[in-house]
Amino acid sequence: MSFTRRLLRPLSAVPVYGWAAALLAPLFILLAWFTSASVPIGAVEIAQAQVRLLGAPVADDRTVSLPHVWDNDQRDWRGRAVYTLTLPASVGTEQLAVLLPRVSTRFRVLLNGYELLNGHWRRGDGYVDTGNQSHFVALPEALLAADPSANRLQIELQGEALRASGLGPVWVGSRDSLQQRHNWLNVWQVKLTWMVAACALMLGLLALVIWRHTAEVLLALLAAGLLMLTVRLLLSAPLFVPGPFWAWDYLHKLSFMWYCGFTYLFMAELFRFGQRKVRRVVVWMTCASPMWLLLVIAVGDNRLYRWWMGLIMLVCVYAIARVLARVRWNMDTNQRLMVVVTIATLVTGVRDFLVVQLGLPGDADIRWMTPGSMVLMFTMGWVLMRRTTEAFDETRRLNAELARTVDEREHELHVALDRLRAAQTQQALEAERRRLTRDMHDGLGSQLVQALQLVRRVDRPVDPATMAIMLSHALDELRLTLDSLEPMAGDLPAVLGTLRQRIEPGLLASGVVLDWQVQPVPKVAGLEAQGVMHLFRCLQEVFANIAKHAGASRVTLRTWVQDGRVGLSVCDNGVGLHTNAVPPASGGRGLGNIRLRAREMGAELVFEDAKPGTCVTLFLQVQHPALFESQPRQSAK
Repeated sequence: MSFTRRLLRPLSAVPVYGWAAALLAPLFILLAWFTSASVPIGAVEIAQAQVRLLGAPVADDRTVSLPHVWDNDQRDWRGRAVYTLTLPASVGTEQLAVLLPRVSTRFRVLLNGYELLNGHWRRGDGYVDTGNQSHFVALPEALLAADPSANRLQIELQGEALRASGLGPVWVGSRDSLQQRHNWLNVWQVKLTWMVAACALMLGLLALVIWRHTAEVLLALLAAGLLMLTVRLLLSAPLFVPGPFWAWDYLHKLSFMWYCGFTYLFMAELFRFGQRKVRRVVVWMTCASPMWLLLVIAVGDNRLYRWWMGLIMLVCVYAIARVLARVRWNMDTNQRLMVVVTIATLVTGVRDFLVVQLGLPGDADIRWMTPGSMVLMFTMGWVLMRRTTEAFDETRRLNAELARTVDEREHELHVALDRLRAAQTQQALEAERRRLTRDMHDGLGSQLVQALQLVRRVDRPVDPATMAIMLSHALDELRLTLDSLEPMAGDLPAVLGTLRQRIEPGLLASGVVLDWQVQPVPKVAGLEAQGVMHLFRCLQEVFANIAKHAGASRVTLRTWVQDGRVGLSVCDNGVGLHTNAVPPASGGRGLGNIRLRAREMGAELVFEDAKPGTCVTLFLQVQHPALFESQPRQSAK
């Protein structure tokens, strides 16, 4: 196990861009070997053919070398041509086949006047390019003449404007050898194209969905580039699409230009390369490409398209060179990987441009750009995934740090809250102590002081009955103070029941009957210890006034619910209010105390003339008003 680890340790130290370079190098070697344009074993290449350009101003027969491109003879040729080839005598007449690596947009093959293969020749108007794949044609022995030189192989082609038309190399020979070569070209030209198109479409749609949720420009550029690549590859596959050929050919060329532009903008945005001038040029070329292609169609010169593609290649090479010169390899792993793969992809594009468009030596049947685009596409996805993973890791780290900070602050807040609660508790205790001291001083203390003064008087003896009454009042004050400390929880009937025990004996002694009409009511807000004492003092003052001044024989205490509030009224049948009805705001000290304590409780105080007698009403707020429906207003009488 340790030996394996020692063996793999140097490999694990190689960065990802090193592995990419190590894998791309043999890939280029294999591509160069596969595209050396060598003739398959067991086959012979037909180097010359006799051609008749049926759409030319003057239809003539001439001998041309293969491959033959019409655009090299005339700029805009969209007619038909017939190539006549003579089979070499060396191939014999048994188990023969013909392989056509490249033909025009539509074609058909005839042997000695018999049609062997039809490549969309008679199909109606539409977009199709049979030159995007190779074609294998078996030569039936029954149609072959005994003399090989008497056999005539005719390949009839139909060209399209602004599309390279003509006939590539023609190989004739052993069926098995040419079938193997055809299968290999079919994998490379067709199946690989479909596979890359499917991957580009899937990744493009995925990036588009993520962009709709994140609105990140980087994902929009990636989705646009991959979707343009998908369109380009689909129109490069053996596909028949109804409609004008020139419109689909326009989209075929435009999608590649936009693919290059969006890919550069994606990488520039991904790695913040800067390059404002280059970026402006790329944006300008991307926006100008549709108009440029329309100019190419209007002029009918395919060389304008070649120049534009060459300019795109030069801009890409210049951009990569600027990146390398500016950063001097001072980049992170993801940037180095993208640079390595981008250079490799750029090499594949330059190679295809030189071989396919400019006719430099090389096998134009196998395009390097297809696997190059696939490598670039997966590398962009890999880098984006790495960046996303790193972003998630950074987010997790920041979340962990934030959680730790929040825990620390939460602990500090708990400590501060405990201190605040302790301070508030101490403050509440101190306030309650002061309240009790004040209440006992004003009530019990006052009664005891009067009793003490009575005892200390030396000019007359102490009247036991008077002393008993004063001590009884002092005891009532003490009980009243202690009753206010009982937890009532807003239960007004319970509070009033406690008060009844204290005041009813005094009223009866004064000849006043207490009519008790206390009904069950909702719990009242503010009836804590201090609120209970305020209520006790208010009612105590009211009953004291009735006993001393009203001359009443009956007093009624009622409770009810009205408009979400609890009403509490004390009504007597005495002499009633003065002639000016409601007591003024600056009335006597007793009434002023009642008003003050009612305001402290948050209650509304109302004086009414009962005719006869007086009604004093308190409206108290309930603890949960939404739980009770409003009831009709009831008279306090």
